[in-house]
Amino acid sequence: MSRQTASHADFVRAVVAGRQKLAAQHVSRSWGRCLNEHGLDPGAEADVNRVPGEQLQARQEQLADLLTISQRVITNLQRYTAGTGHVLLLADPQGVILNYSGDPDFNSHARQHGLALGALWDEPNRGTNALGTCLVEGEPLIIRGQEHFLTRYQTLGGAAAALYDPAGELLGVLAACSKPDHIADHTLVLLEMLAEQIEDRYLLTTQSTALTVRFHNHVEQLQVPGEGLIAINNEGYITAANRSAAYQLGHAGVAELLGRNIGEVFNVTPESLNEPGHDNRPRTLYEAGHGRRFYALVHPPEATARTGRRQAAATAATAPGGARHSDGSVALEDLAFDDPSMQRNIQQARRVVNHDIPVLLYGETGTGKELFAKALHNASGRANAPYIAVNCASIPETLIESELFGYKGGAFTGARREGSRGKIVQADGGTLFLDEIGDMPLSLQSRLLRVLEEREVLPLGGDQPVKVDIRLISATHRDLPAMIAAGEFREDLYYRLEGIPITLPALRDRQDKRQLIEQLLTLENQGQPIAIEEDALHQLEAYDWPGNLRQLCNVLRTLLVLHDGERITVADLPANVCPVPVPTPPADTTREEDTAPTNINPLQSAERQALLQSLEQDYWNITRVARRFNVSRNTIYRKMRAFNIKPPREQQ
Repeated sequence: MSRQTASHADFVRAVVAGRQKLAAQHVSRSWGRCLNEHGLDPGAEADVNRVPGEQLQARQEQLADLLTISQRVITNLQRYTAGTGHVLLLADPQGVILNYSGDPDFNSHARQHGLALGALWDEPNRGTNALGTCLVEGEPLIIRGQEHFLTRYQTLGGAAAALYDPAGELLGVLAACSKPDHIADHTLVLLEMLAEQIEDRYLLTTQSTALTVRFHNHVEQLQVPGEGLIAINNEGYITAANRSAAYQLGHAGVAELLGRNIGEVFNVTPESLNEPGHDNRPRTLYEAGHGRRFYALVHPPEATARTGRRQAAATAATAPGGARHSDGSVALEDLAFDDPSMQRNIQQARRVVNHDIPVLLYGETGTGKELFAKALHNASGRANAPYIAVNCASIPETLIESELFGYKGGAFTGARREGSRGKIVQADGGTLFLDEIGDMPLSLQSRLLRVLEEREVLPLGGDQPVKVDIRLISATHRDLPAMIAAGEFREDLYYRLEGIPITLPALRDRQDKRQLIEQLLTLENQGQPIAIEEDALHQLEAYDWPGNLRQLCNVLRTLLVLHDGERITVADLPANVCPVPVPTPPADTTREEDTAPTNINPLQSAERQALLQSLEQDYWNITRVARRFNVSRNTIYRKMRAFNIKPPREQQ
């Protein structure tokens, strides 16, 4: 045992025995469980336990609705964290990772520590860690570096937020992992916000036969994150609710609302909620106990189902064009306006669309490579055949071979009895899209080359190859020639992939940026035009958008939720997007200037906006805001100082 490991083990035992103190009480409690209940040794080399593939699939099928909803939300979260070295995870209540989405810069480190699909990350197996400890504590938390019980995980940091079903039962955990110094407080704030979005959409999806009431004490907060949701059966009893509903009505949790008649909560009857004449218009409800006023939208059962489907679809990747297919993709001609480079790309793509010529898409993260690939598939004669996308960076190295090439039944421990066809065979007759091809392990590149040359696949454990007819599209943000020179990518595979290279321009270089912004703003607003001041549009156009289309879509979506008034102004823009200071209010205003510091990053900007919104919703009651974020009042005050947030004078 190394000196560092022995020192950590001594400190853990001292904390558990009460001879040392930790500020983070959830860490102290977890260390006690690991030592006394699970019998773990801080210096032990924990086994990388995984559930068999058949069991993983069964768990994923059991939570299929949750996975579908969370995948879209995780995609949105990636827009915040792209290029920051994070992996995003969704685990079930037993701590099994069901969804893994990784930043290529952190994938190898993640794999070394067993962060992979099917891996078990509960406390009894991995000791104190963000995902497993969150499952036990049930509250959002951060675990960094030496807070891990096992020494081997001290090069990791993690933040996690629990997910609850409409009855208040634990559904799973949403987590972000990275290096310890990359996990910040605002990472946890974002996870909490997105966890609530997942829970709300899950409620609307699973309560399709119920009448739902969406309410808030501010009418402008209806149909946005933070609204209360209640589902009611035919007899008028509450069958489901979200955490915001319990919080707004002064209850400790969702369980206190379940089973109550709606008349005990609001001064209404079930019959009056079903009265016609209120379609899509807010109505006023009064709390039964204290008479507080709320604004509400009431949806009958079928409308609830439509709303759930619409909200789930609204989180899909947004494209710059307007003509969408049912799966959210767009046509080639809708991918550009007046940008010469994109128009040239589309012309080249059209020339090879029905020829057996592989396409290799280059471009920075967020430039729309997968969107282009799907549009190319839709424009081809294979449009009605399968389109199979594989992200080579997000599949653990130990699973990518079986994922791509398939396997015979019983080929390895945990293999399904009936075997698996693999992604390449699934794409037979259609298109195979290999995203982040630069992250494919060298050991598999030769197998892929053989498939492309011979057009047949030999499954793991099989002795008979399977003939395939596929159209290949690949994509990468990496410099493949440089990787070839470094011995990290096969030169022969590179020339087999690069039949026609197409480079998607970064958003900062596009000449149709203004048209893109205006079109995307309309699309993000559910197809409805919205006014935006010329100065604000100019600032958006002048920004260099390091996160490209992903970042732009996220900023526009945030503006639509947080802007004041009937139009978007310069004052509504995030500080990192708008370097020009917002004018100081006149001297007689009731609110002092609280513009954001100009040196904060997009994650911090999102945290600032979330905090400011919560402060205004709770009328600057610091105690209630601290309870909402599960932090101390001092933390809220510290954040307000750091983000230059000042309360109205009457609150000071």
